[in-house]
Amino acid sequence: MKDIDKEIYEIEQRLHGREALIKQTAADTKRATIRSLKSPLAIGGAVVLGFLVAGRIARPKARPQPAVSQETKEQSKGFALGTLLMTGATWFVRSQFGGPVGLAQWALAKMKNRGQVNPRPPAYQ
Repeated sequence: MKDIDKEIYEIEQRLHGREALIKQTAADTKRATIRSLKSPLAIGGAVVLGFLVAGRIARPKARPQPAVSQETKEQSKGFALGTLLMTGATWFVRSQFGGPVGLAQWALAKMKNRGQVNPRPPAYQ
């Protein structure tokens, strides 16, 4: 039992020693950083870097204007779609009715026959 207690004590001593070393290194690093930041060269470098960064952020980026606005593009898409639909409708009218006159005659015939009841077809003999 005493051997285990001795090992635990040794491990705790090593951990405390490493902890003290880490704290001492952090304190040394902090002092060195503060000392270097107080130098005129470091202050001047920070000022120049600050101006460069601020100038880069504050300057608006010149974006080239598009040759055609987005609104015009949307209108063009609508016109193109309308043109395709009109072409399809014209093809359908010509193939079904022979042309616009045939469509008009068909529509008039439908309107005339709307109120009439279709008689029964004659029976075949």
